[in-house]
Amino acid sequence: MAKNGEIEKNKFELSIIIVSYNSRSYLDECLKSIFKYHPFEKNDSALIKGYDKGGASNISTEVFVVDNGSNDGSAELVRDNYSDVKLIANSQNLGFSKANNIAIKKSNARYVMLLNSDCEVYQGSIEKLVNFMQNHPEAGVAGPKIINSDGSIQLSCRRFPSFFDAGMHSLLEHIIPGNRFSRRYKLADVNREKPFEVDWVSGSAMILRRRALNDSGLLDENYFMYVEDIDLCYQMWKKGWKVYYNPYSSMLHHVGKSTHHGATAASVRMQKSIFYFFWKNYRKTYRIIFLPFLLLFLGLRILLTFLKNLLK
Repeated sequence: MAKNGEIEKNKFELSIIIVSYNSRSYLDECLKSIFKYHPFEKNDSALIKGYDKGGASNISTEVFVVDNGSNDGSAELVRDNYSDVKLIANSQNLGFSKANNIAIKKSNARYVMLLNSDCEVYQGSIEKLVNFMQNHPEAGVAGPKIINSDGSIQLSCRRFPSFFDAGMHSLLEHIIPGNRFSRRYKLADVNREKPFEVDWVSGSAMILRRRALNDSGLLDENYFMYVEDIDLCYQMWKKGWKVYYNPYSSMLHHVGKSTHHGATAASVRMQKSIFYFFWKNYRKTYRIIFLPFLLLFLGLRILLTFLKNLLK
C-alpha cells in the first residue's frame, strides 16, 4: 500500500456524490451551494474551479446525484436545472450504501466526497478537505466540522462503540441525555479546535482517498441506512489507513431532513444496523458472548423511542 508519492491515473481530482431521497428543496440548496463557491468552467462542463485562502487552487471535480426513486421531483430538478451534474435515477430506494457505491464505481477521481443532500458547503470547505488529504498521505478518510441548522456543532466524530458503551448509550440516551457513556462514545469532551485522529467520522460529509477505498472495499450494502460510515472507517483502520476530523473545513447539515421515516421506524433500522456491525466485525472474537446483552439494550432503545414518540 504505497501511500507516499502515490501516482493515480484519474481524470478528476474529486468526485462529489450526493444521494437523494425525497429531499428536493434541500438537494437544490446543496447543489446551489456547491456551484456558488465552486462554479463550473464554461469551457469544460466537468471542471469546477475552487479557491482557498492560499490562492487559486484548481480542483477538477465531477458531481453525481443518485436519486433513490424519489416521488417529489428530485430527479427532474437535477435534469432540468443542473445539466453539468451526472444524474443517476434509480427506480426505487436502494439504500444509502448501494446508491453511493453505484456512483463510486462510475466516478473517476483521486478523492471521493460523500455528501448528504441536506448538507450545504461553505466557501473553501471543499478545498480545505482536499488540501488536507494531499498533505496527509496516510489519511484514508477525513470529515469536516459539521454545523447543525441551529448553529450548534454536531458531534460528528466518535469512538468505535464497545459492547458496553453501545448498550449503555442506547439505553440511557433517551433517559439521561449527556450521560458519561454517551459523552465518552461521542468524544463530547475532546477539544475540536484542531485536526486530530478519530475512530470514525459521519458519512453525512466525508472525503475518501480512492487508493484507501480500493484497499478497504466499498460501503457494505448490507447496511440499508445508518452505521455504514462507522463500518467503512473501521475497515480503513484495519487496512492501515487513518481517519481524521478536520475542523478547518466546515459544512452545514440540516440533520435528518434527507430521510422521511417515523422515529420508531428509523430507530428500528438504526438498531438493526448496529447489531449487524457487531456481528460482522466481532463474531469471531471473544466479544461475541456479549451480543445477547447488546440485543437486549437495542430492543429497549426501540421501545423507549416508541414511547417517547407516543407521548409527544
